[in-house]
Amino acid sequence: MGKWQAVALLALVAAVAFGFSATPAQSDGVVRGSAQANADTFTLSIKAASATIGLSYGRSLARYQDRTGSAEARALDLGALPTLFGGPQCDGSAPLLAPSALPPITSADSNLVGSDQSRRTQVNLPGISGASNGGPVGFQDATATPLPSSSARTESVPVDVFLVALIGGRTETTAALRNGVREARAVVTADELRVLGGLFTFRKPRWEAVARSGAEQSTTSTFTFQSASILGIERAAGEALADLRGFKVELERALAPLGVTLTLPTTEMIEGGIRVTPMGFRVKEPPLGTDVLVPFLGRIDPLVQALRQELVAQDCKNDVVLTVVDILLGVLGGSGSIEILAGGVEAVTDDTDFSSPPPPLELNDASVEVAPETTIATDFGPIDPGAGSSDTGSFETPPAVDLSVGDLGLGDPAAGASEVAAAVQQERSEEAGSLPSVIGSRFEEGTAGRAGVAVGTLALLGAVGLSIGDRLLGRRARRTIR
Repeated sequence: MGKWQAVALLALVAAVAFGFSATPAQSDGVVRGSAQANADTFTLSIKAASATIGLSYGRSLARYQDRTGSAEARALDLGALPTLFGGPQCDGSAPLLAPSALPPITSADSNLVGSDQSRRTQVNLPGISGASNGGPVGFQDATATPLPSSSARTESVPVDVFLVALIGGRTETTAALRNGVREARAVVTADELRVLGGLFTFRKPRWEAVARSGAEQSTTSTFTFQSASILGIERAAGEALADLRGFKVELERALAPLGVTLTLPTTEMIEGGIRVTPMGFRVKEPPLGTDVLVPFLGRIDPLVQALRQELVAQDCKNDVVLTVVDILLGVLGGSGSIEILAGGVEAVTDDTDFSSPPPPLELNDASVEVAPETTIATDFGPIDPGAGSSDTGSFETPPAVDLSVGDLGLGDPAAGASEVAAAVQQERSEEAGSLPSVIGSRFEEGTAGRAGVAVGTLALLGAVGLSIGDRLLGRRARRTIR
C-alpha cells in the first residue's frame, strides 16, 4: 500500500471511529426538553360520554420539542362537525360541509424553509350544502424557527350568545428555548367581556399564563381587566369581582334544577405548568333531567322510537339531526355537559432529554425467545410490543424530521451522524405512540450488529480511500513523466 493510500485510509478510519463514538447528547450541555402554550378565544361545545360536538374561535398552539419548533393557529375550529356532516349524505347528495369549504389551518414547522415568515390568513364561515362561504370569522398566523421557537396568533370577530359574549378577542401563544430557559406563554385579550347580555361588563380583559424551567424556574398566571360595570354602573375592580361572586352564588341556587354553574377565571397548577380557566357557563347533571326527563322518556320510549323511524323514512338525512338530539338529551339526562366558555390559557414545560434514545423494551417471561444469532428486522413502524394501546394527543401531529445535518444545527458532520440517527429514532418512537423501541438505538443492536456495521462501513470507506490514493499517485506519476 502506498503512502497516499495509507494516509487516506487512516483519516477515514479516524472519521468513522469518531462518528461511532459520538453520542446524541446535547453538545451545549443544555437539556432542551419541550414547552407548549395553548389559548382559546371562545368555545361552544356539547360533551356526552366520549363524544364532543362544538366549535372554537381563536384557537392557537405554540410548541417546541428538542430542536424543532411548531405552531398552529385556527380562527375557527369546527371540531367533530366535519366528521358528522363532511361525508356524502345518505341519499347521495353533496355533504353539508364540503371539504373545500372547511376553515383552513395555518401551521409552521421549523424544519421547513420559510417557517419563520408570517402567513397571516383570513378565515370565513364555511358554506352549507355547497353555498358560498359566509363572512369572516377572524385571522390567523403561525411562525416557527430552529432556535427553537414558535408562535401562533388569532383575531376573532365578536361572539355573543347572550350568556357570555367576547368582543374583539385575540390570542397569542409562544414557546421558546433561550439562554437555557424553556418558556411557554399564552395570552387571551379582548375589548369587552359581557355576562348575561351586559349585566356584568369587563373592559380589556386579559388571561395570561407563563411557565419557565431550566436556568430559571417560575410560573405566573393572571386574569385582569381595565374597568368594569354592573347594569351600566361603573364599579372598581375589586367591587365588580365581589359582586360577580355573590351573583354566581344566587344564580346557581336559582338555576340548580337545570344544573347551571357560572365559572369564573381561576388559577390551576398542572403538571409542568399553570392554567387560567375561562369565564363561562356549564350545564352538567341537571336534577330536572335525571329526576324528571329521563323517567318520562323511558315511559314513552316506544313512541319515540316509532317517531324516529318515521322521520328517517321520510328523509334519511334526518338521522344525523336525530343523533345530535340524542346527545342533547343525554346531556340533560346527566351523561354529559354543555359549555359556553370565553378565554382560557395554559402553559407547560418539560425537561425530558429527547436527544437520548429510549431504553430498550424489557421482555417478560411470556415473551418469545430469540436465538442469540438471529437478526430481527423492523421498519421502526408504529408497532405495539405490549397488549395495550397508546393514545396520542389531538393537536399535534409530530413534525417531519429533516435529515439535513445543517438544518439540525450540528456543527461537526462526523458528530452529526449520531445525532441524526437519534433524531430519526426519536421521531419513529413518537409515531409509535411514544412506546419504547424493541431495538432502542440503531447503534445498540448488539455486539454482532455493531461489528458488522463497523466492518462494512470501514471496508466501503477504505475502498474509497484507496481509489482516492490511486488517483493522487496517478497524477503524481503523470507529472513525473512530463
